Amino acid sequence: MNENRRSRRGLLVAIAFIPIVLAGFLWLPRWWEEREFRQMEGIAGVEATISPGKLGDARDRIKEGMKVEAVTAAIGKPAMSVGTDGISRHEIWKYYFADGTLILNVTDGLVQRVSADFRPPVIPTSTRPR
Repeated sequence: MNENRRSRRGLLVAIAFIPIVLAGFLWLPRWWEEREFRQMEGIAGVEATISPGKLGDARDRIKEGMKVEAVTAAIGKPAMSVGTDGISRHEIWKYYFADGTLILNVTDGLVQRVSADFRPPVIPTSTRPR
């Protein structure tokens, strides 16, 4: 009788555990795909923010050789940033303004090149409904 109760208890635990495992198998791949998709959108600059002010004013505040801390203090965080690690760290920072785009090439925490595109920015939007 005692053995019968143990097997019945084990069966009830297994029956309760199966829906949890099944839900995990159905939910986990979709969650992982959505996570990767959001990361790819971030790299592509989807729905990036537009910085306040004018591009010309921001361009005047940034000089080659500035440290990134001084840049973020002067004009704020970039709308989009991508980088690579290796022997040195290379990054591209983009700032979107209503009247154009400011692009900074950064190597090892120092601004190496500053370029400005005085055309209204084209900011990609998400193709997936949220």
